[in-house]
Amino acid sequence: MLVASLLSVSLALMASATPGAASEARTEAPTETLWLVQPMYPGQDALVQRAETGITGLLPADVKPRQVVGAKALATHLQGRSGDLGCLAGGARCREPLGTYLASLGLERVVLVRVGQDDAGYRFRAVSIRSESGARAEAETSNPSFDRALAGVLVKFLSLNALVEAVTQPAGATVFIDGVKVGVTPYATEVLPGEHTFRFELASHLPREETRVVASREQVKLSPALEKVPARLVVKVLPEGSAILVDGSVVGKDTVDQGIQPGKRTLRLTQEGYEPHEVEADIAPGATYTLERELKPTSMQAFKLAMRRRQAATMARQSYLEASYEFASLTSDKLTAQPVNTDNGVGDVRGTGVRSPGSRQLRGLGLEYGRYGQYFGVMLVGATWYSTGDVWTMGVNVPPGAQASPGMTGLTQVDTKVQVLSLRALQPQLRYVLGPVSFAIQAGLDMRGALAKEQDDGSGFSPHFKDGLYALDLHVSGQATARIFVYEGLYASVAYQRGFSLLGKLAGTSNFRGGVGYAF
Repeated sequence: MLVASLLSVSLALMASATPGAASEARTEAPTETLWLVQPMYPGQDALVQRAETGITGLLPADVKPRQVVGAKALATHLQGRSGDLGCLAGGARCREPLGTYLASLGLERVVLVRVGQDDAGYRFRAVSIRSESGARAEAETSNPSFDRALAGVLVKFLSLNALVEAVTQPAGATVFIDGVKVGVTPYATEVLPGEHTFRFELASHLPREETRVVASREQVKLSPALEKVPARLVVKVLPEGSAILVDGSVVGKDTVDQGIQPGKRTLRLTQEGYEPHEVEADIAPGATYTLERELKPTSMQAFKLAMRRRQAATMARQSYLEASYEFASLTSDKLTAQPVNTDNGVGDVRGTGVRSPGSRQLRGLGLEYGRYGQYFGVMLVGATWYSTGDVWTMGVNVPPGAQASPGMTGLTQVDTKVQVLSLRALQPQLRYVLGPVSFAIQAGLDMRGALAKEQDDGSGFSPHFKDGLYALDLHVSGQATARIFVYEGLYASVAYQRGFSLLGKLAGTSNFRGGVGYAF
């Protein structure tokens, strides 16, 4: 972009010069600065004239005679001048051909300025090139104010800052420039040229405010005399964000320390969700009236605050250990097992149906440990041991030719009691906390093993499978849990879990669980 812009300037200058003319040797050094402005975006040509006018207005008086601003001023500058085209045409060797040509026209520096307006406000980009050395400098600014954006980019190439000195009577007043607190009087600083608002505040004195248009390099002296008020008002109120009103007008939030005229004043403190507090104050001349108050929340706000505190306390506890008592039911009658001891030659046996008076129910004890972040967590490790509360009747199909126990031929029914161990680890969780209640869902894999032992029916039988039958399976499970914290980290929980078999060995389960735990 820089090269293209320089070439554009060069062509414009060459077109204005006398063709084929060569200037006589110049003995004086170039002193002029050329300012050329272009629109940054299509359709914003009107900003060019505004920028040229603004540049002219911001130039200090001592340097303004040596500045060429805009295309019209350039045309006037070129009248009666012809540049040295020898370097550009190849007739002479120069270190900076284009710079040498510009210098021959008396231009010591060229500043290319692009101006545009977008959603952020006014934007300026500028590039400065020294003709003799080729040194380059760049600057870019943006601001909702056109004048401030322009001054912000020009200050990179010219010394424009004005010096402001503020001395108040009495001293010690807080100084605000354009609404920003900058220091305490006596105070001195530099500001960009343009319009600025200066405000001075001092306890027990009336504030003073002054708006001035500051010129480039101007030395501004501000010496306001602050008027002492006959009384002082000091108000402090909680919670944060509470409004302070005097006679119906808002004078500040949270804290106010200012002068006030004596007499009867109505002070009102308000905050959404809190009961307002109003005082009829009789302020004596020369006195300081002080009011400190913490507003009382409404019943609904008090409930919300309590819920927020409980929620914060709950979410701050990131680890938990929980013990539970569970009720589980098989979701089908599927059970594929094999004898623990296979000396009799019987391998896998397939259950043809599991029947029991209690709908294949299991009862168990569980223990798990996990950790939480703010919303996400993980159940690190957990285990549950189940056993049947009644006797299950299983159909056992013995393969032909197997050396089964006496009386076992084909399909045989056996009465058993079953124990199941479920192991799980690294199950991700998602939780939501509402006051003292935490809701969580989790999913993952469970490793489950079942052991079925035959039961004596009272006739003194000999078991078909002396050491019992076992089955191993991998389940995928999902769980929803609700926990209510009753005291600090102590909580009670209820949960529902659903498991599905991946290997088809052991039927899935439907679990209901109640437990107690401690979060820490």
